[in-house]
Amino acid sequence: MSLGTSIFAQTLVKHVLTQGDTLLIAALASPIVQGSYALASNYGGLLARLILQPVEETSRSYFGKLLNDKESRPSKEVVETARDNLAAILRAYVLASLVAVASGPSVAPYLLRLVAGSRWEASGAGAVLGTYCYYIPLLAINGVTESFVSAVAAKSEINSQSTWMLFFSATFAASSFYFLAIKDLGAQGLVWANCINMSARIIWSFGFIKRYFRRNGTKFGLVTLRPQPMTIAASFGAWSMFKMIEQGEFTDILKDVYFSVGIATAQAIAV
Repeated sequence: MSLGTSIFAQTLVKHVLTQGDTLLIAALASPIVQGSYALASNYGGLLARLILQPVEETSRSYFGKLLNDKESRPSKEVVETARDNLAAILRAYVLASLVAVASGPSVAPYLLRLVAGSRWEASGAGAVLGTYCYYIPLLAINGVTESFVSAVAAKSEINSQSTWMLFFSATFAASSFYFLAIKDLGAQGLVWANCINMSARIIWSFGFIKRYFRRNGTKFGLVTLRPQPMTIAASFGAWSMFKMIEQGEFTDILKDVYFSVGIATAQAIAV
C-alpha cells in the first residue's frame, strides 16, 4: 500500500467513525431519539475536547520526540522511561474511569435536569447521557494508546492500522444496526455500538504497544494498570449506593444531600 493510499484510507476511516453515528441515527432513529443522542454526545464531547484532546496531543508529541531517534534505536533506558510514563497516564485514566462508571450513570440524568430542565430528562436524554459515561473512559484510554501508536509506528505499521480501522468501522456499522434496528435501543444503542468499536481499537493498540516494547527489550504488562482491590471494592460500593439513591423514594432535598455524599465518595476513589 502506497503512502498516498494509506493517507486516503486513514482519512476515509476517520470520516466514517466521526460521521457514521450521525448518518446511522438519522436513518434509523426518530427525531426524539436523534435529539436525545445529540444532547448527550455534545455534553460528553465537551469533556473530550477540553481535557482528553490536549492530553492526546501532548502524549503524541512527547512519545514522538522521546522514541524517534533518526540516527539510532532508542536506548533501553529511554524505552523504559516511555513505558513507565505511558503506564502512569493509563493508570490515572483507569482510576478516573472508575469514578465515571461508579457515579456517572446515576448522576448524569440528575445533573442534566439541573442544567437543561426536566423536559430533556423526560425525553430520555438523561439515560443516554448516563450510558455515555461508560463510553468516555474508553474514549480516553483509546486516545492515549492511539497517540502512542501514531508517534512510534513505522509506515508499514500505519498501513496495517488503516486496514484494521476499516474493519473496526464495519464492526461499528453492524453493531449500530443491531442495537438500533433489531434491539430498538434508540440512542443508547448507538452509544453501546461506539463502546464496542472503541474497545476493539483499544485491544489492537495494546497489542501494538506490547509488541513495540518487546522488540525494544522490555515488557509492558497490562496487569500494572489494574487498580488495587480496595479501590475496585470502593468503586462498586459507590456504584451500588448511587443506584440505591436513584431508585429510592426520596424528596428532592434528600436526593441533593445523598448525591453530594455519593459524589464525594466517588471522588475519594481516585485519591
